Amino acid sequence: MLPSIKLPLLLILITFFSFGCGGNEKKYSPIALVDSAEVVTNTVTDANEDILGMYHGVQPAYNLKNQYGDDMEINGNKVPVSSIDYKFIIKENGAVTLQQTSIADQTRVYYDGTFKVLDKIGNTVKIECSLNDGNGSSPTYILIFDKSDNTARCIGNKEPTFTLEKQLTETDEAAGTTIEESNTSTQESEASHNINGTYTYKDDSAELEITVRENTWTGKTRIITGMGDEYDKVEYESGVVKGNELFESSGYVKIGYISGNSLTTTIGGSQVTLRK
Repeated sequence: MLPSIKLPLLLILITFFSFGCGGNEKKYSPIALVDSAEVVTNTVTDANEDILGMYHGVQPAYNLKNQYGDDMEINGNKVPVSSIDYKFIIKENGAVTLQQTSIADQTRVYYDGTFKVLDKIGNTVKIECSLNDGNGSSPTYILIFDKSDNTARCIGNKEPTFTLEKQLTETDEAAGTTIEESNTSTQESEASHNINGTYTYKDDSAELEITVRENTWTGKTRIITGMGDEYDKVEYESGVVKGNELFESSGYVKIGYISGNSLTTTIGGSQVTLRK
């Protein structure tokens, strides 16, 4: 008779713990997990809105790398890549476009693609851009945004990392904001006034000085030989200024840009930053 008593008692205990304690387990239900996922999704959406706009920067010249990260060589010669001007436009709904312009010959390549947010911590947002030019080139770039100063680091595959800066006026245009002609003229005038001044740079090999006055610039470059001033090579140049961008005297070849108190240009294929 003893075995016949144990079975009902066991069923009663199972029933009690299954139904009597069920109310305490609601916070672990599938509904609660769905709510948590919705919170994460909203956070990613907010991150997208924070970074919309155009970002501009110049990637310095470099040598192509092999799969081991060493300089690639063909017939004993390294394969150089000239400095490239980058313009990313981060759009709504995860869309992104990229314009690459060769500093050497001004040829351009256009890419379309999508981006996804990988991380968001404080003022930092990290995204991955997957792009395609329609001709077999499909690069991927990681952009790490710092919303505190409207900049982003651009990280490519076996390419040098460089800084992008947000272009506020063009961001408004990319976002579909209508800007009145009079406001545009005022902003351009203020920008021209703010960028006026002399910017300088010096290291062991070169010394640069560029002076900006309204719509023109003049520059002096000294190549330091280390054998005395009489052996140094000095060159003088001039050109035009459009907005915050510097061009050669023809007005067609861009040679640099100004952001705040910094002027970025290239010398000997390498990117340098002059300070006001």
